[in-house]
Amino acid sequence: MSTNQQRVAMITGGNSGIGFATANKLAAKGFIVILASRNQQASAQAIARIQAVNPNANVESIPLDLSSFASVRQCASAFQAKGTPLHILINNAGGSVPGKQASFTVDGFEMTFGTNHLGHFLLTNLLLDDLKQSASAQVITVSSELHNPDYAKGPVPDFDYDNLKGEKYYNPQVFYRNSKLANMWFAYELQRRLTGTGVTSNAVCPGFVPAAIAARRNSPIEKFFYAQIMARMPFARSLEQSSASYLIAAADPAFEGVGGKFIVDGKEKASSKDSYDEEKAQRLWELSWEWCGLI
Repeated sequence: MSTNQQRVAMITGGNSGIGFATANKLAAKGFIVILASRNQQASAQAIARIQAVNPNANVESIPLDLSSFASVRQCASAFQAKGTPLHILINNAGGSVPGKQASFTVDGFEMTFGTNHLGHFLLTNLLLDDLKQSASAQVITVSSELHNPDYAKGPVPDFDYDNLKGEKYYNPQVFYRNSKLANMWFAYELQRRLTGTGVTSNAVCPGFVPAAIAARRNSPIEKFFYAQIMARMPFARSLEQSSASYLIAAADPAFEGVGGKFIVDGKEKASSKDSYDEEKAQRLWELSWEWCGLI
């Protein structure tokens, strides 16, 4: 690869919140940035906002709904039709789905797990050849310290294959934490499978970012609560701080060629004991491969 070739980054959910802040910074660094997001109107507005500040920014949009395997496949095909390399894939989109009852993806999986893990699992695997051909390249998967039962208060992860669709019980906090543990297993197992390819896989925790949560809330009271009250808490992170953490993982020479790490506030940190269980990671990989129809 010639050194003057423009590097290409794809960010899922890149049209708002931390994804948008990261896209803005990568575009300013001269990357070709592809926003892979559900709402194309929001993506068009995001591109206009980036180009208003940086008229030379090269930003494009591809539709992507992570809760639909068909949409994930269409996104990968649309990217491949461009014929460009892919140097950085940031699996950023997702969140928790509130409610007392489980909701489901088009393909019948619980929404939080289906979107946060399975959608990204499929997308990454469909784009792996592109990443390998563009090496050196990186996959950055956004997890959370909430995957760790020793971190913060509240319910702990309870990753039970007999309850992945809420067959026994449903608690949105538990299911969110389960999906973030799945992200850790995925990031580490992917790194093991990429050894020697020139592609690395790391997980990142952006921290608690009230501004990003506020942007996703429809209720004015909830918007105010996150944007004005929670944002002032000492443990809160701004969009600026959390996107800086993504940038360190994506473009800092300290992490070049380095994989299998959990990066928090821009520094390597140990993840939960369970996240390092290779047997569990492998089992999830093999089942996800089947569920996503990759066989």
